[in-house]
Amino acid sequence: MLAVLLRLGVDALFGRPFPYAPFLLAVGLASWFLGWRPGLVTLALSLAVLSYSAPGRLIAFIILSALIVLLADFVHRTRIAARTASVELARHEASLRRSELTQAELAAIVTSSDDAIIGKDLDGMVTSWNRGAEHLFGYAAGEMIGQPIRRIIPADRLAEEDTVVSRIRAGQRVDGFDTVRRKKDGTLVEVSVAVSPIRDSSGVIVGASKIGRDISERRRLDRMREELLARERLAREEATAARDGLAFLAEISAILTSSLDYAETVDRAVHLALPRLGDYTTVLVQDEHGQLRYVASGHIVPEQEPVLRELAARLVDAPTRGRVTTFAEVIMKSGKTMVVSHEDVLKAIDRLEAADPGSKRLGLELGPYAYIGVPLHVRGRVVGVMSFGTTDGESRREYTDANVTEVEEFARRVSLAVENARLFRQADELNRLKDEFLATLSHELRTPLAAVLGWARMLRGGQLDSVAASQAVEAIERSAQAQAQIVEDILDVARGMAGNLRLDVKPFDLSIVVKRSVEAIAPGAVAKKIQVQVGAPAPVTVLGDAGRLQQVMWNLLSNAVKFTPPGGRIAIDVTQRDGNAVVEVTDSGIGIPRTFLPFVFDKFRQADGSGTRQHGGLGLGLAIARHLVELHGGSIEARSEGEGAGSSFAVSLPLADA
Repeated sequence: MLAVLLRLGVDALFGRPFPYAPFLLAVGLASWFLGWRPGLVTLALSLAVLSYSAPGRLIAFIILSALIVLLADFVHRTRIAARTASVELARHEASLRRSELTQAELAAIVTSSDDAIIGKDLDGMVTSWNRGAEHLFGYAAGEMIGQPIRRIIPADRLAEEDTVVSRIRAGQRVDGFDTVRRKKDGTLVEVSVAVSPIRDSSGVIVGASKIGRDISERRRLDRMREELLARERLAREEATAARDGLAFLAEISAILTSSLDYAETVDRAVHLALPRLGDYTTVLVQDEHGQLRYVASGHIVPEQEPVLRELAARLVDAPTRGRVTTFAEVIMKSGKTMVVSHEDVLKAIDRLEAADPGSKRLGLELGPYAYIGVPLHVRGRVVGVMSFGTTDGESRREYTDANVTEVEEFARRVSLAVENARLFRQADELNRLKDEFLATLSHELRTPLAAVLGWARMLRGGQLDSVAASQAVEAIERSAQAQAQIVEDILDVARGMAGNLRLDVKPFDLSIVVKRSVEAIAPGAVAKKIQVQVGAPAPVTVLGDAGRLQQVMWNLLSNAVKFTPPGGRIAIDVTQRDGNAVVEVTDSGIGIPRTFLPFVFDKFRQADGSGTRQHGGLGLGLAIARHLVELHGGSIEARSEGEGAGSSFAVSLPLADA
């Protein structure tokens, strides 16, 4: 439309027609500004307008217009391509600038990082080594670049490197794992290592990047935390064990105080202690004669209890005792807890083979694994042994320090029960002895007193002639002396108990004191036709109170005369032995019952305590004798094979030189 208007205007202006020029201009403008498609549309419309023109000129117009469309499209495309290239170039330059900046930043980060960042090729040769690596491992970059990375890997960790390399070659990343590396000074450092593959521009794996971080502090804190947790767990377990132990001991105490029959209560208590303290247990306590006796036992398998009892009886009471030393005997002598391992238990069983094969058979049948024995203390004296053991067929465990503490506490409570029961029996026995003593004292005092009163009344009544009166005075004097002696004995006992007995200590010949004592009892011995033999070949000098020691000898000799039947024999020997003066008084009298022998020196004790006994006395003579001998630093011992076998008393005193 614009071309048509332009043509009309040009025609009017110049007066002549210009049919093609406006349309060529229209085609060119359309192609330039709108593109080749709108240019062709404009050409087609122009041909419709110029269809009346000559064919030759019309073809020329078409060709020329087509060239204009192509030229405009080419120029247009060239400009667009140039503009696009310029934009791409600018974008590429910006990308390069950003890449250079990123690489610089990464280099700065790698250089300044506290972590060890190490590059290496696939052969394990170091290609880069940052400051963090220098600080962590102690090697400078110049010392490590070009060197194998295995230089910092301990020999026992080289397999880790082989695994890492194989995974990197496969293109896999190795996540952080904790390990150990060797520093330049040879010390080991705990590190966390992560490894990633390095690829070139074509994507081929050419090496690996390692990042190592020092985790020594973290591991130290972890170990500290684990240690604290372990301590807390241990403290909780110990608190729980202590609470259970206190509850257990409280229950044991309740049982042990429930009765004064300690054999019954101890038996109940030891059964309650199983299997906490062992698979089996035995309790041995000294009897009145100082011999160990079986009191209680228990086994977690009831069928094994007869075996345990028989073994305990054989080891304690059988004739083999003395040929093999038992654990109980060792504990009684040492007074200390004894813990025996499984190996030593087996050795002890083997030692029974020669002494008593039957005991070994029982031991093997019981199958002991480990043993612990604890002494029972009563007022500082060992009176028994409590033992526990584990068996090969049950728990199979050794005893620890914690077990020792618990068993010792258990034994302490059993000791208290034994002591309480013994004190009760002793109190009961003392009460009985008191009654017997009062009855004996009344009898002993009444007999001479009755004689004194009887003779005194007869004298007062004038019923006696001069000869009978003289006999009466002598009888009264003898009775008074006997009564005075009784009172003196009681006073001596009282002085000894109060610690007020005084000694006039001087050196003297013990043989002379013995001979004087023999002279004192000679009339009684002659009256009973008892033969008295004295063996004192040489002087024996001791340091002490001669009067008190003469009292000791007189008590021993008067007892020998009293309990030796007519026609018997008494032998007195004075010798020196092992730095001591020894006086032995042996008689052929009625002897001492074996059951009474341990109590022969006790106060107010007599073998025959009945009111119809043949021999008088308060039972104080030997008690006083023992006290006086011990005050002189000596000892006195009684021996007898039993009733009718006579008796022997031996007094041992330190020589004056000692």
